[in-house]
Amino acid sequence: MAALALILAFVFGNLYRFSFFSPQIRVSALDFVVLGLTLLAWPKKHTLTVPVLIFFTIAFISLLFALPVYGWQAVLVGGMYLARWLTYSLFFTSIIQLIKPSQIKKILLIMGILTAILGLAQYVVFPDIRSLAVAEWDPHYYRVVGTFLDPGFTGLILVFTLILLENISLGWVITYLALALTYSRASYLAFLVSMAYLAWKKKGWKFFFRILLLFAVTVAILPRAPDGEGVKLERTNSIQARIDSWTTAWKIYTQHPVIGVGFNVYRYAQGASLKSHAGAGADSSLLFVAATTGLVGLIAYLWYLRRLYLLSTMNYELKATLVAVLFHSLFLNSLFYPAVMVWISLLLSSSDSQPGQLLQIPKYSPRKALKLKSETSPRRSK
Repeated sequence: MAALALILAFVFGNLYRFSFFSPQIRVSALDFVVLGLTLLAWPKKHTLTVPVLIFFTIAFISLLFALPVYGWQAVLVGGMYLARWLTYSLFFTSIIQLIKPSQIKKILLIMGILTAILGLAQYVVFPDIRSLAVAEWDPHYYRVVGTFLDPGFTGLILVFTLILLENISLGWVITYLALALTYSRASYLAFLVSMAYLAWKKKGWKFFFRILLLFAVTVAILPRAPDGEGVKLERTNSIQARIDSWTTAWKIYTQHPVIGVGFNVYRYAQGASLKSHAGAGADSSLLFVAATTGLVGLIAYLWYLRRLYLLSTMNYELKATLVAVLFHSLFLNSLFYPAVMVWISLLLSSSDSQPGQLLQIPKYSPRKALKLKSETSPRRSK
């Protein structure tokens, strides 16, 4: 039941969200499922618990400093999203208790391929979503936006799926086609970087050269809508908008360098529309952290990311996923996107050999390392 609920909530995406306490607090089906499963299997102590709680504490303190500046409503909004971040960040320890690790990859592939199929169906049936601009969604035209209603985040989920699909198959072709039709350059970059990482660590460089050739051909033959700016890969308006977003985030950070402007009160700090879906974040996850929690929060969050990366020592699929999202997050606030956090949580839980057994970062021992080296070194013939 837990697996089915996750799959359905995930692929439902942002098709419907309702306001909670405030019009700026929007709750999705995925939020409900994650919260429900967390309450059903309360998170256990884990090697990530300390860095998560430290960042949470710093972010909470930043909200206290924001209270006299932006008022209780802004702080309430920021506090609710901070609570959501905490829940999602420790969600994988609940998953370990509810779903067998051997089932995780199958669940992720179902979620990813369904996202691709629904995205292609949207592209064929409803390619013009400019009418959704009245609901403050971006007016995309002839691009796969999927149920997340965003080509960038949909594209990243498709990249994650391609990382898990080891061999060329029908599922791989469907997912790759959907990724191509997002026209998301950040997702293209995440795809190429993650494939390069897999080639380096696992599959060999011939694999990557084939991927490069396929990608070059794909870009050359991609259809271009005559009046669609978003399908022009050489478009510059979005580049300028991203530079403006980075500039604004950096300016806010320099004005509040120590503890930031307050977690998730970024919308109020930059004076964005209260209805806009994009106004709550910057087009860079690390700049968002710096602007909202300051240098103190940024250091704590980088420590959390480092611990997260170390957990994936022998899991190349998890590492490739982290590499993909880190590059993608340079251009979108991907690290804080709920669907991305759920995907990473599931991958983390799949790294366990037994349900309920929590991951631990292997400790480095010089004595053991020297012993292992001596045992594995080839002996010279006398």
